[in-house]
Amino acid sequence: MHPRRIVLPIPRAIYGDLIENCDAYREYIDAMFVSCPELFPSDMAQGYTWHDRYHSRKMSAISVRRIKLKARYEDGKTQVFTIVPSFVMPYMSGDTDEIEKALFLRRFGVPFWGLSYVFGHNDM
Repeated sequence: MHPRRIVLPIPRAIYGDLIENCDAYREYIDAMFVSCPELFPSDMAQGYTWHDRYHSRKMSAISVRRIKLKARYEDGKTQVFTIVPSFVMPYMSGDTDEIEKALFLRRFGVPFWGLSYVFGHNDM
């Protein structure tokens, strides 16, 4: 079973336009599938349809779309995946640009309380 997220390297500068234009977004996804198939579930080759679109509660400015694969599990259930731009952290917990420096310092063992103190967030 695959994770239910597909993270794609979508530049922030074009993401807003892509999310609003289903045809352009589909072209982008299809091109990414051809050039980087390892980013997608293997059943993607059988095709997909748009499932829905939603805004995150944590990042209300970011809208994401979900796709439903045409392939089904043996029990007939469908597979739905969220397409997420790579500039968004897992669980829509923040923007990668906002925490880049903290993640860099984590590589050197800086404790979370230290990062929270330096970067001023109590929920880190």
